[in-house]
Amino acid sequence: MASLILDLLIVAGTALLSVRLCVSGLSHRYRAFFCYLIFYTLQTGFMMTLDRSSGLYQKVYIISEPIAWIFYALVVLELYALVLEDYKGLYTAGRWALIIAVVLALAASGLSLLAPFQATPQSRLMAYYYAAERAVYFSLVVFLLTILFLLMQYPITLRRNIIVHSVLYSVYFLSNTVVFLVLSTRGYGVIQVVKYAVITTTLLTLGVWLAMLNPAGEKRQVRLRPSWMPGQEEELVNQLNNLNVVLMRATRK
Repeated sequence: MASLILDLLIVAGTALLSVRLCVSGLSHRYRAFFCYLIFYTLQTGFMMTLDRSSGLYQKVYIISEPIAWIFYALVVLELYALVLEDYKGLYTAGRWALIIAVVLALAASGLSLLAPFQATPQSRLMAYYYAAERAVYFSLVVFLLTILFLLMQYPITLRRNIIVHSVLYSVYFLSNTVVFLVLSTRGYGVIQVVKYAVITTTLLTLGVWLAMLNPAGEKRQVRLRPSWMPGQEEELVNQLNNLNVVLMRATRK
């Protein structure tokens, strides 16, 4: 019952956040995230009506989960584009690198099955899905950490919404990554503990998204580079600009 209530809260939160983005006009700026919220609300809401042990539940999961992977990649690309919207060379190179990384991760997921992993209560096919999902998550996590590194390392001034969205989605996505890492290495013995931890993280991030992702955040400019990392701002900006020019020339060839 507690799990059902928490799931209902998450579905309500994602639905409310999608409505909030639509009403505020931010859905046009964060299109991939907005579409993901709609998909997640419909997917989770429908699957909540099914018996988790039924064959139909597994079929719905098998069909819908790869769509979620695509949305994950699109949201990460969108974040990458928003952070680097003034650095087209870096964005173009990073976009292709991400696409290649995801494709290679999916191909390598077959090799990862050669390593020992814990069996699941579902079919063997589900084990393959967990391994593939782990590979996709790993490649996307690398890019999320890259985004955070850029925000922390370089004195890039961004809209507050972009910084809030980048940090929150990183926390949300990393928490989900933990689930599939545990699922594929430790089995279902500890999944309930991890599940409730992820649900708590998801509810907290949804709450912050609802509170801080608003039109006012599009007008306020913020620099995430902390005050305890002073100095060399001009040199860092020059490095970033030079790298952007080099990559822009390379991608145009």
